Amino acid sequence: MATRAAYFSPSEAQILMEAYEEVKYIIKKKGNTATVIKQREKAWQSIADRLNALNMNGPKRTWQQVKIKYKNILQNAVKKNTHRQGTGGGSPKADLTPAEDMALELNKGRPVLEGIPGGKETSIGSSQDATRFIQVSGSTVFLLEPPAQAPDDADPGEGPSAAATAHDGDDDEEETISLDSRRHESSQAIRKLYGNHLRRQIELADIDIQYKKKKMENLALESEIKKRTIRKLDLEIKKLERELQEDDTAQNKN
Repeated sequence: MATRAAYFSPSEAQILMEAYEEVKYIIKKKGNTATVIKQREKAWQSIADRLNALNMNGPKRTWQQVKIKYKNILQNAVKKNTHRQGTGGGSPKADLTPAEDMALELNKGRPVLEGIPGGKETSIGSSQDATRFIQVSGSTVFLLEPPAQAPDDADPGEGPSAAATAHDGDDDEEETISLDSRRHESSQAIRKLYGNHLRRQIELADIDIQYKKKKMENLALESEIKKRTIRKLDLEIKKLERELQEDDTAQNKN
């Protein structure tokens, strides 16, 4: 019976997502030939190798465990975001972990979850919220760029000609300000998300540098130990040579 994988720490989950970003072009490659499947497995294994190298004293991860953990991170991120949009409250990233936030960013604009048990088809209504980034169609969830939208108080049945006659100049100005404000907020949210992503990349790069620096220190220590061992063996060889010379001298005298 298969054993349950040990707990993934938040830092492991974040490193997993960073490593996934580097090989996702392989994992997302289309096709189910033996060659493509093998390439995907190697890509997942490279992520497992990264985690194992950075956590040498922790549990060893298999590529299967890494793949399952990635799917769980993405599924949890989509569920949280969908729930937040459904309730209409809370900050976009208030309850998302850094790894979940990155999972949403890496899968923006593509299907990220299929076959949701008991799922129902939903759509975004005519009064879309400019901060909503998720659309569910059938059993597939898409992450979208915030769309341009009509004001919340617009009549669903009015067309361009009706809009021109139904409002005076003051009303049009208020609606324009409201729409521009929402677009500005959406643009600010995207910039903030991208800024956080860049900061995470810098942090993970620092971790990688520290790991490589520690590895170089260990290699230098091993090299010094080997040099000392060689010097010790050289001294022992010289000692044996002196003893042999002394024995030969003693025999010649006899």
